[in-house]
Amino acid sequence: MMLAALLLAAAAPQDATLMLFAEHFYRGKSVSFAADEGDIRPGFAPASIKASGRWLVCSEPRFKGRCVELDKDYPVEAALGISFNIRSLRALQPGAGAALPPPGTTPGGPSLAGNLSRFFAAPTYGSERTLACPDGAPGMACAKKTAEDLCRRAGYRAAEHFILQSERGLYYLADVLCTKP
Repeated sequence: MMLAALLLAAAAPQDATLMLFAEHFYRGKSVSFAADEGDIRPGFAPASIKASGRWLVCSEPRFKGRCVELDKDYPVEAALGISFNIRSLRALQPGAGAALPPPGTTPGGPSLAGNLSRFFAAPTYGSERTLACPDGAPGMACAKKTAEDLCRRAGYRAAEHFILQSERGLYYLADVLCTKP
């Protein structure tokens, strides 16, 4: 029992906290979280958010539905590109992979660009590998949607090719070919 508690404590990100506010600019009713929650009911759709550390927030219980990664404060929820009530949340460790980032975030990582295409060997958002399915168990339909979003964020129209790469129990996008035509 003591060993399990130590392992659990070691797995939790240090000082990760998330505060949801009912009004813009961190005003009104608020609720704070310091650990993963699979089914929350804050009683309001957040209008502003303060985030310390990296968090995955999802529109459905048990990390399902639309999920977005947060790693900074948002005084107005419109900057997030979400308008849903958060129903589950999870603190993310460094190396846990990148979930779908907020709008305007572009992918990075080693790539080779031509006139009408770009090849990402191991795409990233920030310093994190791109998860194939940030909102649930990996599947080809979900991974295709993630690859298409990645290509659009990079300025291309479609993902012509991609694979899922498994590392340490997580599935990442790899060998993504984005095209313009």
